[in-house]
This record gives sequence, structure tokens and C-alpha cells, in this order.
Amino acid sequence: MKSKTIQNYEKLKMIYETNLSVDLLAEDIYTCNLNDEAISIKTDMIERDFDVYGVEEKGKILGYVLKENLSNGSIKNVYNPFRSEELISDSTSLIELLDILKDRKYLFILEKNKVSKIITIADLHKQPIRMLAFSLISLLEMLLITLIRETYPNESWKDHLSSGRIAKAEEMLSKRIQKNEALTLLDNTQLSDKGTIVYKSPDLYRKLGFESTTKCKEFFNHIETLRNNTAHAQEEIYHDHQELIDIILQVNMVLDRNANRASE
Repeated sequence: MKSKTIQNYEKLKMIYETNLSVDLLAEDIYTCNLNDEAISIKTDMIERDFDVYGVEEKGKILGYVLKENLSNGSIKNVYNPFRSEELISDSTSLIELLDILKDRKYLFILEKNKVSKIITIADLHKQPIRMLAFSLISLLEMLLITLIRETYPNESWKDHLSSGRIAKAEEMLSKRIQKNEALTLLDNTQLSDKGTIVYKSPDLYRKLGFESTTKCKEFFNHIETLRNNTAHAQEEIYHDHQELIDIILQVNMVLDRNANRASE
């Protein structure tokens, strides 16, 4: 029988695969004309703080120009026709988007076979990505609780935490008891505590797909930073776009791995 954690993950996965699509992040693409002067368009892009413009002719967007490549001459001499790997459907899920965007700085969105919108790495800080990241990390934390309980019955996991961290969890548990929200001591540990328990247990970190304590520890350091930033509405939810994509995809991979294992 599947655990509640796996059931919740599968429900969330269905939601973000069917409802959370790139259209939630995409912006209308600003355009110029094939016959425009490149230097004039570059000035306009600088004023708008844009790096990419679409290039159109007779109402159809044919390609794009990059601000850094514009100098003298006509736009038609420097524009880039769209390549298939730069185009994605407006129904592409956010997880699929991240997997594609990890090697690119921008992508163009096809709506009914016409390009009308653009996504750049700057769009990764928008609310839909924050929602996705926070939800996946919350599910990961639920999974950790399940795995730790299975591996360490009778709260024997406490051997992996310092007395100070256990005291913090006990303090939180005491407060929740007063509010009739007790749960268990493990439920009242922080994400970093659960990470500590996992990376100190070879059996656990291997179940999550990590080959070493070091790799596992780095993973938990990254997701704790990401979770804290999404929770506190930082202007940027992570300092490095590539790492942000890698972390979200890695959390998804860990959840997928354990969902598949539970179904075997």
C-alpha cells in the first residue's frame, strides 16, 4: 500500500504537470521589424532593460535579436531565425521547462504554431516557481519523516542529533502540545535536522539516490536555503539560476525515485 506521502506527491505531480505550465511564467515578446536600424533598436532595448527582442515581418515573428549583437546596419542582417530547440509549447509543464531551460538563457513559446511569448531565466523567480519549489520541498520533508521512522524505530534517530537540536525539537513539541497540535518529536525537528539524520545514515542517503555523505549534505544545504528564501519572499529565491534549476529537478528526482520504489 502506498504511503500518504507518496499519494500526496502523485497528486501534486498531476497538478503541476496538467495545470502549472509555462504560460504562467511567459511574457509577451517585444518585437522590432526586419528593416529597422539595429543601433536604434539597441538603444530601445537598453532603455527597456531587455536582452532579447523578437523580429517580425508582416505580423509574423520570424526570429530574434540579442542586444549584445547589435551595432550598425539593418536588423535583417543580424537577426537569428528560430531553431527548433529554442521553441516550446505553451502547455509544457514547469518541470519540463526547467529540464530544458537548464542549458539556456531564454526560450520562445509557441501558441497555435506562432511565437508570441518568451521565457528567460529571470522568470524563475516568479510565484509559480516559488510554489513548485516550496511544495516539492514540503513533500520531501514528509518523505524524510517516513523513511527515518522506518529506519530508526523508537526515536533511535536521536543518536544522530546534538542535545541542543533535540532540545529545540522538544521545545517546539511542548508549544504544540499546548495548542493541541502535538504530532511527534520527529515532526517537530527542522529540515536541517532531518538532513543531518539522513546524511549520517548510509542506508538512508542511498535510498534517496546519493552516493556519499558529502553529496547528500550539499543537497540539504541547498534545499534549506531555497526553502527559506521561498518562504520569506526574497526578491531572488536563489543566487544561482543553474543551481536553482538543478536543486528543484533533484528534489523531484528523489521523490520520483521513492514513488517508483513504493510502487514496485
